[in-house]
Amino acid sequence: MSLNAKATAKPRAATGDRRTSGVQQTGRAAKVVASVLKATGEELNRVGYANLKVEEVAERAGVNKTTIYRRWPTKAILVSDTLDSHFQVERPLPDTGSLRGDFLAYLTNMVTLSKTSMWRGILTALSGRSDPEVEAVAHKLYLREREYRTSLVARAVERGEFPRSVNAELVGDMCSAPILRRLLTFGEQVETQYIEAVIDVALTGAAVVAVRNSGAD
Repeated sequence: MSLNAKATAKPRAATGDRRTSGVQQTGRAAKVVASVLKATGEELNRVGYANLKVEEVAERAGVNKTTIYRRWPTKAILVSDTLDSHFQVERPLPDTGSLRGDFLAYLTNMVTLSKTSMWRGILTALSGRSDPEVEAVAHKLYLREREYRTSLVARAVERGEFPRSVNAELVGDMCSAPILRRLLTFGEQVETQYIEAVIDVALTGAAVVAVRNSGAD
């Protein structure tokens, strides 16, 4: 992917060959999958990846553990599918009319989600991953979120907010990295004022550099 604002990538639903792929979206099978993945996220929040037990996930989900093992034969596959499933739904880009507003909406929603037990479990798995398969899924999710943020900046360029010389990926990283670090690394609370301050510093600096680079061309 190009590092400049000409990137036209749009967020898309994740695809894969996992046992949850192709599962009917209605009926008992879909309800069981949703219940197990939700329970896995909540158990991750309660005990972490190392202490996660399929028996306890099954009890929380209200299913037999053999039901879980038939679809997810290992803990790593179960956790990987839990991570993957919560990023599969295609999300429309926030459209507030300004890049500042778009990033504020995006990051505020992320902080709000992080307060639920299921998402805290997902964040725990992402920050403390130790299995290669979980690591691979986490990396895919990281790249997808970067693509999503880059699309926000690319659209702002099309609106005329920034010159085309702006580094879209860098702007997205700068706006989100301090927030993600507090959430993932330190588990800290992130207030709206802090999000706004981060966005303002990042966008102001990006605008200055973009104008300077435009003049150098």
